[in-house]
Amino acid sequence: MTRSVRLGTFSIIALSLAACGGGGSDSDVSDNGGSTPVSSSSIILNAKDYTPSRLNTAAKAIANAQYQGETDNAEVDIELVQQAFNLLFNDSVMTVPELAEQDFSNDINGGTIKKTYACALGGSVAYDGKVSDTLTGTIAMNYQNCWLHSNGVAISGSTAIAIESVSDSAAKYSMYFDSLTWNIEGIPYTLSGVVSIDEGYNETNGNYHFYVDTNQHVAFTIGAEQYKLVGNYNISDSPGESVNHAELDFYVGSKGKLAIEAEGPEYLSPYMYMGEVVVAGDKTATLLFEEGIIRYLEDTDNDGNYDVGTFIVDAYDLIGGNLADRSLVAIADMSIPPTVYAPEFYTWDSVDTTTPITVSPGYYNDSDTDYEDLSFSYRWYLNGVLVEDVTGDTFPAYRAVFNDVVEVSMVVSDSANTVESGRTSITLSDAPAQVAFENLPESVSPGEYIEFRAIVSDPDLGDNQGAPTLVSAPAGATINEDGLISWQAPSNQLFKTQLYEFGFSTGEEGAEVVKTDVSVTNNDVQELARSGIEVPKMNNSMVVGDFDHDGDNEVLSTDSANRVFLLSYQNGSYNQTWMYPYKIEHGETVKQVLSTDFDNDDYPDILVISEHGVSIVTDIDEAATTLFTTDNFIHSAVLGDIDNDGDDELAYLYSSRDYGDANNIVVVDLNSPESPLFTFTAENTYEIALGNVDSDAQLELVTNSGLVYDLDTGENQWFLNSGFGSHHIAVADINGDGIDEIVGADSWSYIYVYSAQDKSQITSVENFNTCDISAGKLTDDSNPVLLVGDCQWGNVHAMKLSNNTLTSVFSVDMVDHGSTSLTLGDADNDGLNELLWGTGTTSSGEDLLVTADVTATSATIKTTATTHQLDSFNAAGWADLYPGDERAVFFVPSTGSGYDGSKVLLMENSGNYITSEEISSNWDNSSIAVTTDYNNDGAGDLFLPSAETYDGAFAAMRLNDFSIQYEITGDYSNNVSVIKAFDFNNDGFDDAVYVDGRTLKAVDVNNQVMLATYTMPQYFRDFDIVAMNGNVYVALSQGDDITQLLKPTTSGFSIQASADISCARLAFINADSDAAAELACYNNQNQSLVIFDVADTSLTKTSDVSVSKVIVDMVANPVTATEQTLLVTTAHDDDWSYYSASELSEMTVEGISIWKSPALIGPARSHSLHARKSAEGSLEVMMATSRVMYWLGRAN
Repeated sequence: MTRSVRLGTFSIIALSLAACGGGGSDSDVSDNGGSTPVSSSSIILNAKDYTPSRLNTAAKAIANAQYQGETDNAEVDIELVQQAFNLLFNDSVMTVPELAEQDFSNDINGGTIKKTYACALGGSVAYDGKVSDTLTGTIAMNYQNCWLHSNGVAISGSTAIAIESVSDSAAKYSMYFDSLTWNIEGIPYTLSGVVSIDEGYNETNGNYHFYVDTNQHVAFTIGAEQYKLVGNYNISDSPGESVNHAELDFYVGSKGKLAIEAEGPEYLSPYMYMGEVVVAGDKTATLLFEEGIIRYLEDTDNDGNYDVGTFIVDAYDLIGGNLADRSLVAIADMSIPPTVYAPEFYTWDSVDTTTPITVSPGYYNDSDTDYEDLSFSYRWYLNGVLVEDVTGDTFPAYRAVFNDVVEVSMVVSDSANTVESGRTSITLSDAPAQVAFENLPESVSPGEYIEFRAIVSDPDLGDNQGAPTLVSAPAGATINEDGLISWQAPSNQLFKTQLYEFGFSTGEEGAEVVKTDVSVTNNDVQELARSGIEVPKMNNSMVVGDFDHDGDNEVLSTDSANRVFLLSYQNGSYNQTWMYPYKIEHGETVKQVLSTDFDNDDYPDILVISEHGVSIVTDIDEAATTLFTTDNFIHSAVLGDIDNDGDDELAYLYSSRDYGDANNIVVVDLNSPESPLFTFTAENTYEIALGNVDSDAQLELVTNSGLVYDLDTGENQWFLNSGFGSHHIAVADINGDGIDEIVGADSWSYIYVYSAQDKSQITSVENFNTCDISAGKLTDDSNPVLLVGDCQWGNVHAMKLSNNTLTSVFSVDMVDHGSTSLTLGDADNDGLNELLWGTGTTSSGEDLLVTADVTATSATIKTTATTHQLDSFNAAGWADLYPGDERAVFFVPSTGSGYDGSKVLLMENSGNYITSEEISSNWDNSSIAVTTDYNNDGAGDLFLPSAETYDGAFAAMRLNDFSIQYEITGDYSNNVSVIKAFDFNNDGFDDAVYVDGRTLKAVDVNNQVMLATYTMPQYFRDFDIVAMNGNVYVALSQGDDITQLLKPTTSGFSIQASADISCARLAFINADSDAAAELACYNNQNQSLVIFDVADTSLTKTSDVSVSKVIVDMVANPVTATEQTLLVTTAHDDDWSYYSASELSEMTVEGISIWKSPALIGPARSHSLHARKSAEGSLEVMMATSRVMYWLGRAN
């Protein structure tokens, strides 16, 4: 057996036949007598009959005959030296496959072996030879397409081994090759010639000296190129000294002869740390290995002195780098080349032809050149070919297509050297087909008949694929052979903007279905959306004004996340009288709400400042309009009429990140925000303000970081290097001299007052910890005062500037922790201003809106107006408090930012609502309740969880007085989850059917009797209940793979049928035209919708389709009694974060979406979706997300 032969290395082969057998005796074999000429190939094939001398001569003759290339001295350059080095010292270029692997020990007869062996993966090898007892001898091996496990390639040709001597410490042998061929990845290899080895070790005083002396005379062909190698290799390895030496002639067929001498006292490639390789042809070149760095030197005139050269980064660069562009410079001008790594490319999304590909620089450095003196660019390759016109960090879209391989390297230059890194490879995915519409109206009205054309194209093909096939569409839509779609939009919908889904395909088998939405707008639809009363987390985010045009003021506010709403002061407290029902489009997180009369109707409009955009609401009955978006992060904004034309302009502060300070300011006209009026750089800025701080008529822009800009010219009027305050800024005339003062505040320490006129500080006052400053008039006839809100546990202060000193007007307790958005206005419509602020936002406790009545000298908190926080919501259904007095009922699992317990909320059709007192502490966070009238007395009831601390419990509540009528208490082991109201025992009264831990319970609440229980062997997933054919059936899913059909017995349940599937949500639905119910199952493990036919003793799966959405909740659409669809809630854009959005949509049982809502505020909640058919026959829905309660399709 042999190790693989590595051509050009210092240690070539180690032969061990001991494991393969031996025996018998044999003397030297002399040549065959006679005068008949014998071919060299015949001699190798019958090696046992010839001496090593004849074998050497024959093998060399075969090698010389195989090589037909150039023999004159080659023209030496850096690329040829690199090529020669790789061929001689790099395993990956030329390694002979494993040979002599067969164990022939049992097949030796009298010292002779002659047998053909089948190779493990195909082909054969014939052994013919003689082996002595001393393991010397000669064996010929003839390979016929022999494929061995160890090689992974098929070998053909002849080879032979002649062992001259073998001992425990030495071996001397030769290998002979005659057209040994194999193929790797389509490249053919051929080897002929002889390799002779003398290797072993000796011991002196316990030290071992290893040696390998090798002589080679071989020709080999790789692909179309020929090579020949003639020379000696020697290794001498002793303690303290290792010497590797080679002297050889190396021929490259297309180039010529190279005389190569290598001296490597330290290791082999690629770890060659010291040593040199001298390559001589028409001139001499040398590779000098110097502790990692490699010098390439050329003696261009053969005078024995090096003339030009360059550095090579390391052995890896020598082996795999692109050296073609290396410039050779005079020896004195040589510079160590840069080290450069491949560019970095990270993306969570797949890349296709529509995607520009942007990379980041890889690491680069140069030990003798300063970083700033290095230049870099990129080289892009498309399917291995250099793209010459792209040198930046971005590869344009549509230049590469599906399955193309885009590669990019980094090229770094220090002026003397240019180094190209390795390549980062990016494979393009299949770009999804695209659909374009022709003649689709920008706005489609309900009931409108429209015609438009759809065109489907494949971005990878870049062509028009013509008229598509209509795969799915809303009811009534048709398409003709020319792709013309006709459709009459529905006249009823749940949302102002409802998106109707169309699916198209080319019609070919397996073709991709492309889906797109057509938006139908109906501003007559008024979604009812409400939440608990939240407060801003940012300053300058509350405004008092008449936003609903009813003649009374409201408070415009936000939660600084995704809720924008109006509060009205009614009967001594605030009620939320309007809420924007959708997540603000395009902007992401809401930062502030401001007010301006955008449409010049003399009423204030709502300006929403979001993280990445600005939107306007000019009519609270209509959807918001996006004014502009930006990829940057907006930190804050202010309004002001900078040109005295009666319209406000907007100044906003932004940066490239969403935290900390910012460094850029833009001023825009809201009617043309795409063309900024001014742009400023303002480093380390947290807040900005607008005011007239000098004697001209124009406003100035002021930053807390100490900048004042004139907004007529854009010129800087003042720069105070220390800044006006570390975090806060306000501008107001707080001394009554007609010119605004600048007030700045540190987050900790001081408040400062400045005069821009004098460019000086007027005064300062110490304030321990400031959260907000603003200014305004306490009364109509008083001068503006400075308002200061403390942080932590502190006060809200009013101050005035008298005799250049800040003096207190009043201080009032903040009520809770911290303060935000100090706002003055007549919030209660009594003709006098109130002061409002948010508090509790800097602690984990409840966030509160606080209101104080103010006079010119005092402030008094309106305790009844202080709000309380509702944390999250679950829709429970509709109920009459008394006959004909209906409410939408919501369960609130926790209040007070999680510190307080559950409540019940009753909402009128108008949106006004009241809440109960705390029901229970509900520390186990049970969240599902359901309305009923369990005793049929006309007064609605609620089945709800009533856990105290962690002791689970169930209760029945009368809603008109929030009194508990019946309760089943429990302990720590009880945990009430899903609750349903259903006439379980068919006595005409609703019973409670609910899950407690792993037990399904049915309770006759009216008679206070336990009807049935069933204990699940695995954890609970979901259940639903239906009456069919005079029987009650419960579908119950548990564990990872069990869904059962249960039927009540006298005191329990019998298992009628079972399916091996896990259902995260279950819903009985009449999906076909008969009267029997089907069961819809959402399998979240496979993200599929499964439909079962239900019979008394069977669940028969009729369909199983993948759906593109993760379903949170689903119910049958009750508008029709048969062929029903599903109403489902899902995450919007697969976003599951706390501030994410959700969608309500209608879906067929085949998983096809019919319509969907805009992005609704907050994550959807399970078992929080209820639907009914209204008196007018249309769909009515109530639902809740974690952050908003919705009543949709209600009669106004």
